[in-house]
Formats: sequence, structure tokens, C-alpha cells
Amino acid sequence: MRGIGWHRAALAGSLLVGIMFLGIIADLVWQSLGVLSWHFLWSPPSEMGRGGIGPEVRNTLVMVGAASLISLPLGLAGAVFRVEYSGAPLFVKVFDRVRFTFLSLPTIVVGLLVYQWVIVGLGWPLSIRSGIVALVVMNWPFVVNVGIEALEGVPDTCREGSLALGATRSQTLRRIVFPTALPALVAGLGAATARLLGESAALIFTAGMNVAVHWSWGMPGETLAVHLWYLRTESLAPYANAEAAGTGVVLLAVVALVLYLTQKIAHWLKPRDYSRKSA
Repeated sequence: MRGIGWHRAALAGSLLVGIMFLGIIADLVWQSLGVLSWHFLWSPPSEMGRGGIGPEVRNTLVMVGAASLISLPLGLAGAVFRVEYSGAPLFVKVFDRVRFTFLSLPTIVVGLLVYQWVIVGLGWPLSIRSGIVALVVMNWPFVVNVGIEALEGVPDTCREGSLALGATRSQTLRRIVFPTALPALVAGLGAATARLLGESAALIFTAGMNVAVHWSWGMPGETLAVHLWYLRTESLAPYANAEAAGTGVVLLAVVALVLYLTQKIAHWLKPRDYSRKSA
């Protein structure tokens, strides 16, 4: 009976949280109905009248996409070396300490570090490429963590069986370990990408809060999350609140789409269990 009571309490709490979340989403959508349109999605922002988020959508997709493409191989390389090749306990301890330190850093601290490194040190301007560097520094330890969990989830019997049949370590990794860990990797990397989509603090210091007329890697690149922060805190535009709500709806839609697609791909990549069908 006590177990049934806890189960009902947990179910009621989950339902309450779900209803509250849906209420927040509904209120956000209601506030944005006056601005959501194709014009809003493609037009540049404006302080004088109805503006849009076209450049912000482009900057978000470019910066998050580029940062993911750079951090993905770097993070997977670190995870593979940590799980498959590193046998030194001291190295593993130091590597994990560095990884957990970067994972626990506030994103605004990462933004300040990258600002000192690439803008003050290297002389780069507040730009899209500076923002990409910040996103890479933020995403790399997260990708490493996802890769380690996915690789460690592969049973050691798979590796031992492959090596016993005469395969090399690299062949085992390429043909056995990676295909088995791929669903978990895809799902985890989808969560990492969604996390980058909502980043704002680090990008304020590195990519700036402006959009350029002529796009280039060296020009400022305000993203959706930064634009949302600006509309809610500093903008004097007459439709700032509605545009902020519309920006939030678009950002939530992009995040939901990324998570949905990666979960579907991960489910599709999972090996099929034909034994149940035959039974």
C-alpha cells in the first residue's frame, strides 16, 4: 500500500508539472499570435516598428551547426581514447577532473575566458567565429561525456568476442563498438545541440548583440537566445514583448524539432529484436 501511495504521489506531481509547462507554453503562444508570420521569420529586427528574427535564425543555425561539427570529432576522439585506449589510472583521473571542471563551469565564465583568449589576446572582433569558439569550448566536454557513457554502455563481451575472433582493436572499435553505441551517441548529441541552441550568456561576450547587413564570419552575430534576452531586458521597440514571445516560440520549436529528429534516428538505429516477433 505504501508503494502504491508513493506511485500516485509521483504521478500527481508529474501531471502537475506537465500542466504547468503546457500552461506556460500556451501563454507564450498566445502572446506571440500578433507577430508570428513569414514576415517575422524572414525580416531583420527593428526598433521602430514590427521587426523580425531572420538574421537571428540564420546566425543560430550557422553557429550551432559549425560548433557541433567541430566539437563532435574532438569530443568523440577524447571519449574513445578515455574508454578504449587509456590504461593509465593517473591519466584517467586527471582527464576526468578536467572534464568535470569544464562541465561545471557557468557558461558566462566560459564566455569571459574565450573573450580574454580570442578577442583580447588574438584581436578578434565580436563576431560569429568568436561565438563559435565559445560554443565549441562549452560543447566539447559535454560531447566527451556523452561519448564515454555510450561507449561504456557497450558490453565488454562484445569487445572480447571480437578480439577472440582475431579482429584488431581498431576493427573492433569500428565494426562492433561504434555501431552498438551509435543510438546512444545520436540521442546524446541531440541533447547537446539543443543545449547550445538556448545559450546566451557566453555569446553576449563573444558574438555580440547586433546583426550585420552583409553576413560574414567576422561580423557580429546575434542568435535567437541573445535576441530574446535583449527584447526582454533592453529593447524599446513598441512590440518588444510580443516579439520576445514569438522568438521564444520559434526557439522552442527548433529545440523540439532537433530532439524529436535525433530521438527518431536513435530509435531507428537500434538493433531490432526479432526473437519476440518469431515467438
